[in-house]
Amino acid sequence: MEEEREATFPGPRLLVGSIISIAFLSLYSLLVVLDVWPEASALPGEVTNWCERAADGLILEPVNTVTNLAFVVVGLLILHRTDLQKISDVNSFTRNKSMSTVYAGSVMAIGLGSFAMHGTKTEIGSFLDWGGMLVFIFFPPLYRLKDFLGWSDDALFRNHIILSILVLGLELLQNSDDILGVGDGLRRFGWFNGFVWAVMIGFWIILEIRIGLERTDFSSNLRLIIMSAPPIALALGTYAYSHPWEIYLLCAMFVLISVLINDLKTPRIERDSQKWVLLGTSSFILGMLVWPYGKEGSAYCNPDSILQIHGLWHLLCAFATWCFYIHFMSERIIQSDDEE
Repeated sequence: MEEEREATFPGPRLLVGSIISIAFLSLYSLLVVLDVWPEASALPGEVTNWCERAADGLILEPVNTVTNLAFVVVGLLILHRTDLQKISDVNSFTRNKSMSTVYAGSVMAIGLGSFAMHGTKTEIGSFLDWGGMLVFIFFPPLYRLKDFLGWSDDALFRNHIILSILVLGLELLQNSDDILGVGDGLRRFGWFNGFVWAVMIGFWIILEIRIGLERTDFSSNLRLIIMSAPPIALALGTYAYSHPWEIYLLCAMFVLISVLINDLKTPRIERDSQKWVLLGTSSFILGMLVWPYGKEGSAYCNPDSILQIHGLWHLLCAFATWCFYIHFMSERIIQSDDEE
């Protein structure tokens, strides 16, 4: 991996990330004190839908809120490493510091958005929560697709911004009653954000598997099965759908994506180990498996415990984002003969 060099502490990226985080949390607290946040979906003393008894004060769900700071810590650690990072041509993460900075920012967006949601239990908080999750999950598949399609780094950033604005705009409309009733109409499509989230995860898995299969002599049909089976299995085992047709559409999309990716020219990427991607994937899947048990009504729900299952979900996912960062940093892009 890249060498590191001494630098002033805190470095510019860590300093900016810290200031943004402190500013967000300060603004959050100020709005609570001024009672500006909209009406919460739970009152103090009630058990919330994420199985924690609502508290009276700055934070309605203390454990489920504070555990989101794990994402902020991971993001700040990445920014610190980026400040120390030496530029090299190993891959896009090491070629310049913008890629790591964008990744770190998207990780922090998860934590700050979810902090607002669990802390206030409001519609705005929910929008910020989904907003952070979607901004993050767009990055890995687009980053991986960049190598397949030969995008420049600037093209990746542009496409990430466009996709984020488009989807978050639709998500905002879905929860808005102010545009000629459009919000009421779109609210019927409550599956939208979770469906997009699931599609992006499956898309990313398919791209990673396709790269791993490049050095095999498997037939095209066998590759197609191997690529589409894991995301379909994950969806069948963990996807919480509101309408039965969602799961069929989701699986069909995974097959379609696999067909489209199967015969694309695959980038040559070398990895000394698959440890970090396997650790990250395992941590995320474990989080998905325990996630349903952290809801109100679960047999394992204990609203007065400091050990909240949904808080564990946050910690497992934050660890996964760190693992995926190390995974991306450790790759080596091998130029093909016609590119040399």
